[in-house]
Amino acid sequence: FSGVPAIGIFIAWATFLLHLPRFYRIVLSTIVLAAPLAGSSFPTTNQPKMTRTAHTSASSSSSALLVVLVSMVTLLSAVSPVSAQTVSEGDCICREGIIMDRFCIDRGTLLDNSRVQTLVGPEQHSMHCLLDVSLCVNSGFTVLGDPEVAGGKYTVAAQFDGDGNDLVFDFAAKRGRSSSCNDCTGELGDFTRGFRAAVVGIVEDVGNPNSSDPLDRAPSIKVTSVMDSSDGCASFTCPTVDPPTLAAPTPPPSPVPTTNKPTPRPTVSPTPGPTVTPGNPTRTPTDKPTPVPSPAPTILTEKVVNCNEFQSVVTLNESPLVTLEFVVNVPDTNSNYEFTDEEVAAGGVMSALLSYDGVGYVSLATSTDGFMPNAEAIMCLPDDEVPVSKYFLGERSQAAVVPVDDSAQTLLNTEIIQTERKTKCLFRKLLNEDGEIPIDPNGSNTFIWAIGGSNTLSYHRARGSVTIPFEQCTLQGVSEVMALTQGGTYDAYWKAHGIIMGLAWGFFAPVAIVSAICRRLIPGEGVWFQIHRAANTLCCILTIAGFGLAVAAYNGTGIPHFSGSHQRVGLTIFVVVLLQVINGMLRPHIDSPNGDALKGTHKDTDSDEEEAFSDERKSITASIVNFSLRRSRAHTPKTDKTASRFAWEVVHRSAGLALLGMGLYNGYTGLMIYAMRTGNATDYTNVWWGWTGAILGFALLYSAYDRCVAKKSFLRATSSM
Repeated sequence: FSGVPAIGIFIAWATFLLHLPRFYRIVLSTIVLAAPLAGSSFPTTNQPKMTRTAHTSASSSSSALLVVLVSMVTLLSAVSPVSAQTVSEGDCICREGIIMDRFCIDRGTLLDNSRVQTLVGPEQHSMHCLLDVSLCVNSGFTVLGDPEVAGGKYTVAAQFDGDGNDLVFDFAAKRGRSSSCNDCTGELGDFTRGFRAAVVGIVEDVGNPNSSDPLDRAPSIKVTSVMDSSDGCASFTCPTVDPPTLAAPTPPPSPVPTTNKPTPRPTVSPTPGPTVTPGNPTRTPTDKPTPVPSPAPTILTEKVVNCNEFQSVVTLNESPLVTLEFVVNVPDTNSNYEFTDEEVAAGGVMSALLSYDGVGYVSLATSTDGFMPNAEAIMCLPDDEVPVSKYFLGERSQAAVVPVDDSAQTLLNTEIIQTERKTKCLFRKLLNEDGEIPIDPNGSNTFIWAIGGSNTLSYHRARGSVTIPFEQCTLQGVSEVMALTQGGTYDAYWKAHGIIMGLAWGFFAPVAIVSAICRRLIPGEGVWFQIHRAANTLCCILTIAGFGLAVAAYNGTGIPHFSGSHQRVGLTIFVVVLLQVINGMLRPHIDSPNGDALKGTHKDTDSDEEEAFSDERKSITASIVNFSLRRSRAHTPKTDKTASRFAWEVVHRSAGLALLGMGLYNGYTGLMIYAMRTGNATDYTNVWWGWTGAILGFALLYSAYDRCVAKKSFLRATSSM
């Protein structure tokens, strides 16, 4: 690779590279660049010194030439994708890749998996979302180009015309697994996600390569055929289609030159002509002046939205997939919706389609706080005599779920569609009804949803809460709906709140109490008290942090503060914990039997009177055994406690036990609320009670053992004195 031959070699090399994908061009060019540079650095050692120097100089010159040539090739490689993809109107092109709907591209993330960016992980796009969800289907389809670098973004290679969308839909339905979507047959394939195909068509619009919108950059094609992805675009054929042409405009008539000469009279043919009325000369067709057509006015029309169709979709749950499609219409607005009299009287109507990727009942309920009690539900029970009807949710129990009176059953156009793997529920709900929670057509509305594992009312398989900002439909459409699940953007806050509070009241609070009860099992003078104090301190710090996270999350999501029992108990815990800390810092110390305060004794731990009085125990005769407060010290000789000390112990221990009880209760309800907000079927409450029950149960058993055994030992010891 030196001298003039290198130029010819690299011309051929550049031609070869331009036919490769960009990633491989850059990699191969870099390898070729690195090879001569490495070779020039290591001259052959068995050559004479002068020869090596000359060789090195020649190699350096050759390397410099190679550097320039490879750099040029790499530059061509970098810009060639644009030129390679340049198309013109009328071109016949073929594009192979993942089929994606425009709706998911516009929203930026997959509708069926909002954690995945559409142009980063389109292979996770489900056939259900592609072919079942009306907003996705009606938006039209595109074919994506694979990323040129591993881990890069996909591009929109082409978007299709209306007939092409139908062709792609039918083609995909035959190749989707029968259980993956309603129209999928599985006769020609087994796709469940990331459907790929090769699409051939005629370019109708080349797109705008300078746009930042991936859809605007992509060409629009009139689809002529769709092929399996395995067939690829290597040997596609185009139909004989004339390229689109524009009709030539009609030229205006030539102006008649103005002269001073008289216009010659037309020559009359000797053949019989029409009857001539005196005073009205007859003109031949060629004499009649041609009128100049006025240019047609340019009318700019906006896209007209059909408000009788669903305009928004919200993903309520991702696994299993639960979606809500809806449109809200209000009378006396710029809408083409056809209202009934009762819809006008109610101030509007919400039309909805609740879809569940499974078999079982589905329900949607309006709620003021995102919780089940006092919510008003639309229950879709496929096996019920009245499959779709209204229910009132009294409490968190099946017995409290009761249908409303017949006079209030005002749902319109109800229908349930169920297949082997899908359940869909259609209904229309009036916005304002007497005695019911109103629906705001231009504000945020809170709903709770649930799905079941059977077609009859039973414990839900998954459930959750969501706040949806509504917007009434107009001819110009609606804005994109960014629904906020009670979790949603602040899901990390809820999770951190749960973890912190779980540690505080599921670990440190029980440890603090057990260390006091089981102090005799802990070796070392006053060690139990150090553990007790440290555990309580950590519990307090974590409680303050967890409380702050919850308040921040409530502020961010707009959920009312302290609207439920869990929140009110949490506020009580927060206040009592602060008071308990202050109370612990102000504790009065016990006086010794000789009247000296124990403050300062044993490093001021106030840890154990038995240890503090060990030197005097033999001289003390216990007439009364003190069992009143601390059971583990049943054999401790009675000491003289001041009234303040006695009152402090009562308050301190009572508050501690109350805090532990409230903490355990809130841990249980918190797990249930988090599971509901995130749609998890498992709430882990059994784990919570299993762990806390085990550690507290051990403490209680030891306390009973210590009380009985120690009492007998102490009585025997005192009776022998």
